Amino acid sequence: MKKPLILILLLVNTVSFSAWAGNAYIDAVLEALSAKGLLTEADVVAIKAKAEAEESQQLVTQTIASKPAATQNPISNFVAQSLGQAEFPAFKVWGRLQPRYTYIAAENGLEGTNSFTFRRARMGVRGYLADRIAFRTQYEAANQVPGLPNADNLLDAWVRFEHLDESFGTLTIGQQFIPGYGRAPQLGASVERKFTEFLSPGAAGRARGIALRRGDFGLPEASSKGLFGNRLHYGIGVFNAPDLSLDNDNNEMLYAISLGLRPTGVSPYLDEYQVVDRGFTYSLAGAYARSNDSSTLDTSVIKADLDNEWFMIFNDLQYHHWYAWSSWTRFVSESDRNQLLNTKNVLSDQLDSTAMTLGLTRTFPLLGDTAWALGFQYQTVDNEHPSRTRFMRTLTGRSPDEVARGIDDGDAYHFMFTWIFGRNVRLINEFILYDVDTSYSAGQFDHEAFVSQLQVDF
Repeated sequence: MKKPLILILLLVNTVSFSAWAGNAYIDAVLEALSAKGLLTEADVVAIKAKAEAEESQQLVTQTIASKPAATQNPISNFVAQSLGQAEFPAFKVWGRLQPRYTYIAAENGLEGTNSFTFRRARMGVRGYLADRIAFRTQYEAANQVPGLPNADNLLDAWVRFEHLDESFGTLTIGQQFIPGYGRAPQLGASVERKFTEFLSPGAAGRARGIALRRGDFGLPEASSKGLFGNRLHYGIGVFNAPDLSLDNDNNEMLYAISLGLRPTGVSPYLDEYQVVDRGFTYSLAGAYARSNDSSTLDTSVIKADLDNEWFMIFNDLQYHHWYAWSSWTRFVSESDRNQLLNTKNVLSDQLDSTAMTLGLTRTFPLLGDTAWALGFQYQTVDNEHPSRTRFMRTLTGRSPDEVARGIDDGDAYHFMFTWIFGRNVRLINEFILYDVDTSYSAGQFDHEAFVSQLQVDF
């Protein structure tokens, strides 16, 4: 065991840190060490992230070097000793482009969709301002994110403090994902956002505030490993707007907490397409958020006091090139004197919405980083919040005819075929059947959609 590890460390020492970030061979070595249990997935993600932060300026930012030697893994110990003193600031410009083609037939007097759009057109800057002080910004040019106008464009803008990584966790301040939101949507197997994510707190799962997280359950905001050998992950945060109700920016606070378990000590990989054989592991997690809101799209009057609660349970399971996931969300709003308007246009003192997602993918590796994959996803939703209705559909735009295809109560069946050209390029094709409960959703109807989306990261 020691001899191969020493050889790997010597190999790493001969490769520059900048080249390491994009070297497929070194990536494969890291994945192999992870599969054998020498490194956790959190280690691999953290090492690559720190390497990529230096690529643009050929600088060395090694925050691990300042941590106690007893807490480091063999790779990070060796690299820290070899690379020496860091130089700051160090940053990298990065981005994600997702042009897509969407086809929906004209039905029931509504115009169809046969168009090219951008699901995402993002650019950001990430890196380190000083030792153990990281930052990240992300701007969305596609403007297809639901929520407040000021949350549509500037998605991420936070500073991360890693000084307490080995004790309490990572402290993040700024606009960020709310703890417990789950996997970042752009890493999902489906080209469409999941119904459970539509019922998320904040706008697109984000809010402005402060959070303390431990473990990769909180990526990308967290850099620490979970407790007890990466088996326990947690997050807690306090935020202001946007709250649980969309289109509401007030002085009330949102409180969120999350808890995740990794019984094997190894986290499932973030990507639901398993190009690298990573063995068996699984995770279980839950989250809760609460806020007090006023004027929202769900109220029938200009101003109303209401209490919002959000619950989520989800899990991931990976077995070699198989990946399965499930998530369940409940979003409840309560108010006095029947001031809430539900999706049936009936006044009520409570709106109660739930959604569930089940998914499965199988990846078939080819040469190098190339592969093809098949996937299936089932979703069901029972939505009573009018502010969410227009998002329970294929994301094509905001015209009245497209919004009219939103689902309040029904199921969706997704059939996916994906071609992976490499680590940063993939083509996702998805055929979706929407089975609407027409007795509940007046004016809505069953329909189909086809979406083909190219995903490019740089």
